[in-house]
Parts: sequence; structure tokens; C-alpha cells
Amino acid sequence: MAEVGIRYGKALYELTVENGSLDECLDQAAVVRDTLLLPACRSVLEHPHIEKTEKLAFIDSIFSGALCTSLSDFLKLLIQKNRESIAGDALAEFIRLGDIRRGRVEAHVVSAAALREEQAVALRSVLTKKLSKQVDMTFEVDPAVLGGFYIAVGGYAVDRTVKKRIEDMRNAVAIH
Repeated sequence: MAEVGIRYGKALYELTVENGSLDECLDQAAVVRDTLLLPACRSVLEHPHIEKTEKLAFIDSIFSGALCTSLSDFLKLLIQKNRESIAGDALAEFIRLGDIRRGRVEAHVVSAAALREEQAVALRSVLTKKLSKQVDMTFEVDPAVLGGFYIAVGGYAVDRTVKKRIEDMRNAVAIH
């Protein structure tokens, strides 16, 4: 299903670029995606016995006409084609393509303890310089990494955690 979602996301991207509404729709897309992925929304949209008209009314009630026309029409199309289940994948692809066009990238940082504000700012600055793109960051605390941090950005990962270093040492000792 992810492949179909990617195709739909690309189509939405091309449409919004063509009609000049990319920026407006991108600003709304993440909120729409996150809302539609909530269990309460999914249970309504993906329920096989709820009529399309009820699903369309549900979408209208959630977003109250506050969506750009392309995004609103896109959601209606998904419902009409019984493709509600791919909304998350399609919107994720749309956002990814839009971010590439805007020169933005998402970085996910995992650390053993929450980073202080100055550490987060310094890390964002380093990544922005290295990638020559605006970097939006999300943070996750995972005590299992023991120390250091892990960064996933643009299809690449940098693992400088203590956990990884210990695993590497174990592997090196096991080989010899």
C-alpha cells in the first residue's frame, strides 16, 4: 500500500506546484496527516460499513473548511476511491517532496537524556551548515543508548551512542 500512497502523494505535489498552492497546502499537510493517523479518525475513515457521505461529512467537521482546495479535494478523492488507508503515506510523500523543494530536511535525534536548549541549537547549526538546508528537528529520549546521540536525517544515520560503541567493541573482540 505504501507504493500507492507514494504515487498519490506525488500526484498531489505535482498538482499543487502546477496550481501555485504548494506552500499553502504544505503548511496544512502535517497537521492533516497527524490528525488522520489518530486512532479515532482511522476507525471512522477505514471502517468498511461507514458510508462515503458520512466519511466526507466527518472530514468536513474536523477541518471545518480550513483546508486549501487542493488538499480538501485530495481527501475527498481518497474517500471516493476507497483509499482512506493510504492518506498517511500519501501526505508523508507530499510533505517530503515539498520539503525538498523548499530546501528543508527533517532530522530525528535520539539521546540518553534530553538535550539542553543550547545543545539543540548548536546541533541544528552544525547540521544546517553540513547539509546546506534548513533543518527541522525532532528529539527522542532513550536511556538505552546510554550516552551520546543518534541522528537520522535525509536517508542517512549517524550513530555516536555509547550503546553502539559497546556493540562495535564486542564485535571486534568476537572476530579476533
